[in-house]
Amino acid sequence: MHWYLAKSEDVGDVMSMLTMAIAVGFGVTGVMLYMFTNEHLRQYAVLGALGGTPRLLMTMIFFQAGTCGLLGTGIGVGLCGAAGLLLRGGDYPFRMMWFTPLAGGSLVVLIGIVAAALSARPVLKLEPAVVFAGR
Repeated sequence: MHWYLAKSEDVGDVMSMLTMAIAVGFGVTGVMLYMFTNEHLRQYAVLGALGGTPRLLMTMIFFQAGTCGLLGTGIGVGLCGAAGLLLRGGDYPFRMMWFTPLAGGSLVVLIGIVAAALSARPVLKLEPAVVFAGR
């Protein structure tokens, strides 16, 4: 296995695919969460006007990002494990190392935190009177 990892170009190809997947994950996750937050600024303004603290609004945004990240990670690891079982029956070389789900989960947490922090900025700068004046 060590010879295969050192001599094969497959490892570099997999690393390139993972790098692109992480970059797309950052972009798509950040944009989608930011768009969702911007579309619902009126609801956040109502919550702020009713006495919702900035900490509560931040908690809501981070909880949403965490829930989506947890669901996505679970689906991804589950599908990868199922694919591994199917490939094992067809005599394909498939091996998921123990650290793979941990590394993937760590990257998902990082992506979720960055996306939630970027999308929380407009909510923290939000003035409820400005939102309701444009009615």
